[in-house]
Amino acid sequence: MRLLIVTWYFPPANTIAAVRINKMARYLMDQGMDVRVLCARDIPMPPGLEADIPESHIRRAEWTDVAAHVKKWVARLRFYRRPVAGQSAFTGGQPRQQDDSTRSSLSEIVKDLLFFPDFQWGWIRPATRTGERLAADWQPDAVYATAPPFSCLMIGHRLARRLKIPLFVEFRDRWSDDPYYPPSRLRSWLDRRFENRIVAHASGVVTVSEPWAEAYRARFGKPTQVVYNGFDPELVDPARATLSREGPLKIVYTGRIYPGRRDPSLLFEAIREIGANPEDVTVDFYGTQEDHVWPIAESYGVSDCVRVYPPIDYAQAVRKQLEADVLLLMQWQDPREQGNVPGKLFEYLGARRPILLIGLEGGVPDTFVRDRGAGHLARDGRQVADLLSRWITEKREHGQVPLLPESVSAGLSHGEQFARLPDFLKAHTGEVRRVAGESRNVSPATS
Repeated sequence: MRLLIVTWYFPPANTIAAVRINKMARYLMDQGMDVRVLCARDIPMPPGLEADIPESHIRRAEWTDVAAHVKKWVARLRFYRRPVAGQSAFTGGQPRQQDDSTRSSLSEIVKDLLFFPDFQWGWIRPATRTGERLAADWQPDAVYATAPPFSCLMIGHRLARRLKIPLFVEFRDRWSDDPYYPPSRLRSWLDRRFENRIVAHASGVVTVSEPWAEAYRARFGKPTQVVYNGFDPELVDPARATLSREGPLKIVYTGRIYPGRRDPSLLFEAIREIGANPEDVTVDFYGTQEDHVWPIAESYGVSDCVRVYPPIDYAQAVRKQLEADVLLLMQWQDPREQGNVPGKLFEYLGARRPILLIGLEGGVPDTFVRDRGAGHLARDGRQVADLLSRWITEKREHGQVPLLPESVSAGLSHGEQFARLPDFLKAHTGEVRRVAGESRNVSPATS
């Protein structure tokens, strides 16, 4: 089977999305598939990740940074049409007639239209052309488009229709129903309309958690497969790192946080409650925005126990996880968060370090942590304080917090997760081919 994967993120970009697609492409090639990856060239992300497939199998499309161009246009407008006090540059110098709420609404509408479906839409046309040129010499049997960004789905949809081949769409995150970025009414309508249109032509859907899969099956009526992010057992190997010995309890978090939704407030509250100092516990953040950490730490008076480091590459982040005593995982305590599964959860499980989960009871991360005995969920400061006290005592008395059993990560390696894909892709590609006949004119598949 010849498979064309469409993705914005790919090495050398140092992101969890690039890790997933890179490992997926390598696994499918090892299973005998002929894989090509269509990705964006030189995206503005920290580098540091190496591709696991030959460069000859990668097509990197040029793209236009629409946001940068818009900023230049706005700056020129402000320079050439600078208003005097009390006048607007957009009303010919007449007094302003709109209040702040009206201008804000107009600004949101303009932004919704300019950046649809996302800030990366400037690569839709060049990526489509690059894909068509590739297909002139190498005819794929199917297109696999992974999102976000959701411009990837538009590219995959265009290529699948023009080449008359099946389309598979992967939702690593939600599009029209994402609770983290609630859109305006106009944008909500656009997102849902285009999402429905694209998935209607898809032969199958892949996503990263069972609750999301259930929602997509109910909404779209398409064959849907869950493929968790998983982890690389060769890299995430506890034997490759020395456990923290003596000293303070070392808590580690790698990645972004979302203030007010996924943030360390409960942890900092607990540190204050037990009166801990840097000799008792330290909390290390890697690649997290400083202004998302320090104000919270200062508000609880625990700054001395907190350290914030610049972004590090994927391999270094994994090593920091392996060397920790406890790994911090945060999730929004909202029912809409139930199916959201941070990719780092699987690296944490592979590291076999206890997980301190601050998040939603009954969510997918909670289920993994609870069912596998991989740590503890804490929903208030008192629970976190009790756990910290226990771990600090264990570290003092035994010199370390011991590794968890191997069973906590069983079945979650990249290979074990991606093994779900080949049969799924081949089965539903074959189903479409039978419906389409030898003309290769693809019809929407049904579940």
